[in-house]
Amino acid sequence: MILVLTRIWPSAERPSLGSFVRDRVRGVPGVRVVKPRSSRMPWPLLYTLLFVDAIRTRGPLKGVEAHMAIPTGLVGLAVARLRGVPLIVYSHGRDVRDWRHKPAPIRWLTRLVLRRADRVVTNSEDTARHIREMGVEPVIIPPGVDLGRFAVTPRPTMRRVLYLGGKNRRKGYEAAKRLADTLVGPWLRDVHPDEVPELMSQHDVVLMPSVAEPFGLVAVEAIASGRWVVASDVGGLRDIVIDGVNGTLVADGDFAAALAHVPDYDPATVAATAERYSLERWQAAMADAWSALILADE
Repeated sequence: MILVLTRIWPSAERPSLGSFVRDRVRGVPGVRVVKPRSSRMPWPLLYTLLFVDAIRTRGPLKGVEAHMAIPTGLVGLAVARLRGVPLIVYSHGRDVRDWRHKPAPIRWLTRLVLRRADRVVTNSEDTARHIREMGVEPVIIPPGVDLGRFAVTPRPTMRRVLYLGGKNRRKGYEAAKRLADTLVGPWLRDVHPDEVPELMSQHDVVLMPSVAEPFGLVAVEAIASGRWVVASDVGGLRDIVIDGVNGTLVADGDFAAALAHVPDYDPATVAATAERYSLERWQAAMADAWSALILADE
């Protein structure tokens, strides 16, 4: 059994929070998830209970997989060492970005967790760059989506631009509110993942004017739906968006110009480029990472 330890998990209040972690384990045998009992409890209690619930998990344990380096990775490290099993830390980016500017204790703990982990996995080359600064070489295994959820539909007859980043400066909300026809996401209207395919089908372009983006799952979902993505030329978006093929990468901040020059694209051609981000590939790659680690530990 692999114990997946996470603080981020969908809730009634935040249905999209941590949906990628839920997808990571969906239908995977031999995995047990330890997640917060409630999203509303104070952080010290939340992480204490994560530790208690992980330690109390019964059954033969082969490893611990912690999502986010700090603080969840620290809990995972303690659990893995007490249970005598290897630890994989999956960094999703926010936990290591700008780590040099964080308080000294956080910097020290982040390096400690990543260096003591038996393997560090991350979502993009951009996030990997931050991890390498701490003297650790990560394995890049990007998240995947269930491509079967996203049907390729004809483009709407009128140009409509969708933004799903919520009221978040890092996601480029200020630019989006000037340019998008529909704005949803946390602190605007949090969208349940089941609503996303229909939203995509109602729009012609998905706008992602992010200031920083460790990966960019929305871009994958948009492309899987056969929709053109206009995105900042930053972070993990550089891995996902193939400029001129399934979207436009904007380096100069002129998103209005990029939107004005979206080509007469074919949705099926765009959707075909999403295959490399299928959920099955993600789950298989994580299974391979665990198999190699367990074999080396035996």
